Amino acid sequence: MRIKKKTLLRKLFFILLLFIYLSQIGLAGEQIVLSPQGGHSNQKQINEAIKQAATSARGVSVFLTAGIYEVDNTIIMRSNVRLLGDPDAIIRVSSTSSQWFTGRTGVISSIGSIKNVEIAGFQIDGNIKNLPTGYANSQPGREHDCEKLINIGGYSGDFANNIKIHDMKLYNAFSDGIYIIYADGVACYDNKISNCQHEGIYFSVVRNGYINNNKIAGITSDCARLDNCDTCLVEYNLFFSYGGESYGAYKHGANGLQIGDASVSKGYDARKTGYPTRNIEVRFNTFADPGLKAIWLHGGENVYIHDNEFVDAAILETMGVPIGDISIDNQPTLEMTEKVFDSIFDILEVEFTDTGRTDQIEEDIHYTIQKTESGRIAGGIKIVGFRDLINIDGVPYIPKNDSVLVKYEAVKAPSYSWNNTGVSQIKKDVDIKNENGNVTATLTVTMEWYKLSTDSTGTTKKKYKTSKAVFSDTVKAPEVLQRPSEIKGILYEYPIHSLAYVPSEGLTKVKYEYDGKEVNHIYLLGEQHRNDNGVIYTNFSKVNYWNGDLDHQGEFLYINGSFDPEKLTVTAYTPYESFQVIHFDHIKKDYPDKFYADWLFPSFGLFLIFGFGAWYYIRKILY
Repeated sequence: MRIKKKTLLRKLFFILLLFIYLSQIGLAGEQIVLSPQGGHSNQKQINEAIKQAATSARGVSVFLTAGIYEVDNTIIMRSNVRLLGDPDAIIRVSSTSSQWFTGRTGVISSIGSIKNVEIAGFQIDGNIKNLPTGYANSQPGREHDCEKLINIGGYSGDFANNIKIHDMKLYNAFSDGIYIIYADGVACYDNKISNCQHEGIYFSVVRNGYINNNKIAGITSDCARLDNCDTCLVEYNLFFSYGGESYGAYKHGANGLQIGDASVSKGYDARKTGYPTRNIEVRFNTFADPGLKAIWLHGGENVYIHDNEFVDAAILETMGVPIGDISIDNQPTLEMTEKVFDSIFDILEVEFTDTGRTDQIEEDIHYTIQKTESGRIAGGIKIVGFRDLINIDGVPYIPKNDSVLVKYEAVKAPSYSWNNTGVSQIKKDVDIKNENGNVTATLTVTMEWYKLSTDSTGTTKKKYKTSKAVFSDTVKAPEVLQRPSEIKGILYEYPIHSLAYVPSEGLTKVKYEYDGKEVNHIYLLGEQHRNDNGVIYTNFSKVNYWNGDLDHQGEFLYINGSFDPEKLTVTAYTPYESFQVIHFDHIKKDYPDKFYADWLFPSFGLFLIFGFGAWYYIRKILY
């Protein structure tokens, strides 16, 4: 009997140990899923979830399901946390709120210098229509310092790092939509920002910043602003400046983009001297109804602004798009904003693409050949462009050497005397050579013609002759794009999750499909145009963002749970073709000793205390 009891206790010990092990593993890579709670203090449950995710150190993210989360104090973002949400999840400032959102306290703020964070997928509503108008500029000398929706960063001696904010809808705020200060490695992309009373996106002392594909309707100050920033790229954004008055701002009180140096940030005296603005590129953006200025540049070194589109408000007005005065009593709705955004793209007829193929042929191009005469033949040939031409960061490429589009024509010379003569046929041969960095198109024309004569019997005869002429055109040839036809990826398989990666060199994107879901990791984004000859070409810019339903970790696809190779399909795309990635270096990994030390040893110690207590208690019962 004693042996059986000891055996039972021993089994109980190991079962409890196994349970603790499995329960700890089950947290890794999971989401803490929240739903709106009643009342107006939803920040409490969100903050608790963020704190739990930050201390777990096992890739746990926080996810907000659809619904309205009313808050009456700040949401505190922490390092190594992903705050994600459903597109219909709305964090809304409660109409009963006091003025808690000033200075470095925004609706979403951070503790300390924040590292490795992602905020994506949901909405934030500042709800200014239902808050006292006196909140707007209530602090002397600190205009527009109230209610930044996302206000995170670091400090001059401790920069924040690796911040991503994307696929958000931010609107109706007294101050900025997104404010980032003292940070290195910041990406804001695919956001929609409307009626934020100061800046839409504000980078202050940011290094290596990226503002891409945002749609921002500004009402006061700027749609976007870069102060004291170093090495930043602003591209493919739509900046629409509403004309109107609101909270003291005068009509047309917004710029599209402001770039410069500032000595101090109002609100909390963030000193910015010693951080000059430099190495900024602004390209492929659309500025509509620019208000004060489309681009206000008042400082900086190596600031490059090129290839941007500008659309005047009058064009939109003639299309019936409402862009009139905006005020506290007549604020723009999200629907109005999106209608304006869509109309601007309709006007520009901008096509964004990830392929350089256009399927264009010579017959699609209408071009008048300037002919010259050579003997009895008038003709000409013109290289009007290159088929499937692309530009990557301004460097032109073609898929192969003979990707040349030519137009040519040959007729009998009009200035030549053609009395009693005629043309029976004209043969045209085109030869294209690509040598020594130049491409030459040569048109060889063979014309068979005849002269009429009458013999002594009155019979008309044709005497045939042949004339030849050669015409050519030479232009500088773009390089043939070197791209892969096969790639080997890498897959790290851990006990409870896996990471997959495909090298990006020569690719526009990589599409990962797993278990019925997919995500695209996009490296090149193209915009199609026509040159003066009617030839379509594609300007590509280097980007780096993810779009889809699957998670990622840095440059790796993140697969939660045990890995099933049958569920994974990976397709690589170059500007001209695609192929499946079927070869992977498959590396199985165990968690390092520190991983076990983080959870196993503390849990084991607690278990020993619990176990000895339980052992003592059970022995007293049994014996």
